[in-house]
Amino acid sequence: MARTRARILLGAAMVAAAMLTSIGFSYAQTANGKIKISFIHFFKQDDPNADANNKTFYPTFAKFRSDNPNVEFDVEDMVHDTYETKMKTLAAGNELPDLFLIKGSWIDNFIDNGLVKPVNPLLDSNAAWRDNFNAGAFDEFKRNGNDIYGIPFQLFTTHLVYYNSAVFQKAGIKTFPKTWKEFEAAIKALKAKGYTPISLGNKGKWVAESCILSTLGDRYTGSPWFYSLRDRKGAKFTDPDFVKSLDALQKLAKMGAFNSDLNSIDDNQQKTLYINGKSAMFMDGAWSISTMVSIAPADIMKNTHLAILPAVDGGKGDPMAASGGSGWGYAINANLSPEKQKVIGQLVAALTGPDAARVTIENNGQPAGKAAAYDKSKLAPLSNEYFDLVGKIKFTPIYDIQLNAPVIEVMNAGLQELLIGTVTPRDLAARIEAEYEKK
Repeated sequence: MARTRARILLGAAMVAAAMLTSIGFSYAQTANGKIKISFIHFFKQDDPNADANNKTFYPTFAKFRSDNPNVEFDVEDMVHDTYETKMKTLAAGNELPDLFLIKGSWIDNFIDNGLVKPVNPLLDSNAAWRDNFNAGAFDEFKRNGNDIYGIPFQLFTTHLVYYNSAVFQKAGIKTFPKTWKEFEAAIKALKAKGYTPISLGNKGKWVAESCILSTLGDRYTGSPWFYSLRDRKGAKFTDPDFVKSLDALQKLAKMGAFNSDLNSIDDNQQKTLYINGKSAMFMDGAWSISTMVSIAPADIMKNTHLAILPAVDGGKGDPMAASGGSGWGYAINANLSPEKQKVIGQLVAALTGPDAARVTIENNGQPAGKAAAYDKSKLAPLSNEYFDLVGKIKFTPIYDIQLNAPVIEVMNAGLQELLIGTVTPRDLAARIEAEYEKK
């Protein structure tokens, strides 16, 4: 009943908007004749943990505003987790801004409710910009064949193990584990030395899934299972191999692999524990490379290296694979006027073009597009290590980018319970499957 009522209200709001448009009402200009664009994003200004995307966004956006004095922006920025909550609320009320950031798991719902429109016209208006994106950059944003609903600004793995080799040496671990048994042995050795083996900040309910389970699950199931699930061709969350991955994750928690307050701290705080020498590892996406370069002390950076989770016994997935993709992209409101659409196309082209990609790489980031010539000397050793590693692995699906939002919400909330032992792997799998079967 609540969902039906929400859809009726949403439909009424959309009809009202259409009526305003039909009688010539325009939101395109302010009283002083300027084009006004509303824009919400998660590139928080003056963020002490700013990553390469943030460092690219602000100077690029500032230059565009300076070069386009006829455009007035109403901008709201906020931290990532707050952004997700805010946008879901705005979407429910049909109050999305003109320009915003979207992830793949939101797209189907937004399309069904008439909230977004394809960005193909923006891309096609500038072929050089459109063709500069790396292969696969748009995969998560495509629907109905070739309709594209998001323009990515990044392309990377969401799973990396950042580890301190000096701490490993103190615990008698000479190299990063190659098998799951070796990994579990390393957890025990690190804990015996007084370290938190893996610092985890899952307060936002996405790190455990996006940065760990999306890869760990694939180790057990293999990617064909996921594609069968996504495309509704027979796979189920209750299949034994997926349940095994939940069991493996819970077993790590029971071994004391993670900090006890893992559901009370966020992804920035998990890095703080590592930087302060309290933990030996943390798992995060490639975006944390630039953050680490910016905030970690020299002795920590000197000993920080990258790996991915090791092979699991009997797993069907490729042990040299990690979850990856674009994650987020720029999206436009379905009711955008042609005048606004033209301006936004120019802005997003600047934010994701070759010059922006150059700035991103020079700040140790991973852009979605090919970069203009850049200064390789500006890259930190950890960035070079990443590019060497990523050249050896293949990307597998990111759960929260490719599965629909209600399923992800049940999964992510359930993982918080799984990690503290209040739900069993089998029961959580059944809970996720029940939500999955609703559609």
